[in-house]
Amino acid sequence: MSPATSCAPFAPMLGARPGELSPDEESRLHAHLAGCEACQGRLADGRALDGLVADALMREAARRDFSGFSTQVMARLPAAAWKPDFADRGQPAAEPTGPLGRLRAWARHHKVAAAFAALAPAAAAIALVVWLERAGPGGGTGEPGVEVSSETLAPIVLDTSDGPMILFDGDGDGT
Repeated sequence: MSPATSCAPFAPMLGARPGELSPDEESRLHAHLAGCEACQGRLADGRALDGLVADALMREAARRDFSGFSTQVMARLPAAAWKPDFADRGQPAAEPTGPLGRLRAWARHHKVAAAFAALAPAAAAIALVVWLERAGPGGGTGEPGVEVSSETLAPIVLDTSDGPMILFDGDGDGT
C-alpha cells in the first residue's frame, strides 16, 4: 500500500474541529499522525492557514465602519414592515414624535412590561405601609415611640394595647 493510499482516510479528519470526531476516529488519527510526517505537515499548514484567514478577516472588519449599519438595513425594508399600522383603527399611519409619543408606542408594543412598570410604585408603597405598620411605634426597635422628659415630674411610660400611656408622679418619689 502506498503512503498516499494509507493517508487517504485521514485527510478529511485533519480539518475536523474539536468534538466533530468520534473517540475511535480521534485515536486512529493520533496514531496515524504519530508516524506520518506528511500528514503532520498538512495539519500544521491547515492550522497556519486558519490563523491567517482569521487574522485577515479581523483586519478587514476593523477597517469597516459599521456605525450606520442598522440604519442602512432599516432603509432597505419597506416602511410597512417596521412602522406601526394605525389605518385599521381609523388613525393615520404616522411615526410617534417626541418622548411621550415614543413612550406610548413602546407601551403599546410591550403591554406586560408597561403594566409591571406602572404597578411597581404602587406595590412599593403598599409594601412600605405594611412594613411600617408591622414595625409599630419606634420603628420596630421595641422602644416607645414617645420620649418624655421633665425637670420636676417623674414620668412613667406604660405600653398598653392601645399604645403607650404616660403617667406623671407629682411628688417624684415613684409612688
